[in-house]
Amino acid sequence: MKVVGVIGYPLGHSLSPVFQQAAFTVMGLDIRYERWETPPERLHEVVASLRGPHYLGANVTVPYKVEVMPMLDELEEVALQAGAVNTIVNRHGRLLGYNTDVAGFTQALREAGCKIKGVRALILGAGGAARAAALALTKEGAAMVVVTNRTYHRAFQLAESLRPMAHHTVVRAIPLTYAALQQAGPVWDLIVNATTLGMPSGPEADKSPLPSELIPQKALVFDMVYGPTPTPLLKAAMERGARGVDGLAMLIYQGAESFRLWTGLEPPLQVMMAAAKEALRLPTSHG
Repeated sequence: MKVVGVIGYPLGHSLSPVFQQAAFTVMGLDIRYERWETPPERLHEVVASLRGPHYLGANVTVPYKVEVMPMLDELEEVALQAGAVNTIVNRHGRLLGYNTDVAGFTQALREAGCKIKGVRALILGAGGAARAAALALTKEGAAMVVVTNRTYHRAFQLAESLRPMAHHTVVRAIPLTYAALQQAGPVWDLIVNATTLGMPSGPEADKSPLPSELIPQKALVFDMVYGPTPTPLLKAAMERGARGVDGLAMLIYQGAESFRLWTGLEPPLQVMMAAAKEALRLPTSHG
């Protein structure tokens, strides 16, 4: 039996073990997907253990998508550009780092009917998920990407790292304050929450990263957080009459890319989505 897992801290929110195991099972693969809740002091140890012959690799979630990069032997181009890794593949004892969040985010946006080229986007957060979203938007020709974060210098650093790759996109950072957001808006066609605010199992489950009055009515609000009920940000969007999408589709699409990297097989997308929705007790029909 081969083993894969997800590395993060905490991991109460992760659906990856549910839908990845469902995919392995339906495909008849002798692979077990485990949950590896890893405190910071054990991160090096857990990553190093992936070199063992029975490990295929791992997913990486908050807060380690940036931290794991120096621990790997090789990084593929998108991971280097994004400055974040969410998938590790064990190739004969060498650990390769990939970023499937970029592709997963792009696919989920398109599914939501967002025409990315020319879009004006506000990204809330400056961690690994925000990096992937910002890179995806610049690659697809967004007109403007503005990054905001509670720690302003992290948003500034992210914007600066993207500028050399953003040939047709204006990229800048602003402080995550009411005054700065009010002054910058309301021009957003797309608002992306790449923070953990509103995560059901997190310490700030009841908080929205953006007050409803700062959400343009015509904006698409994409919250990477997902849960059985609308997140606080999506509730705020609904109050404004804006359209909202949670992060479930992105989760499945990035996970499907990980599945391909580990197995070389096409992932059973419908099985993965149905398993995730069942775990959240959502309807399994598409539409």
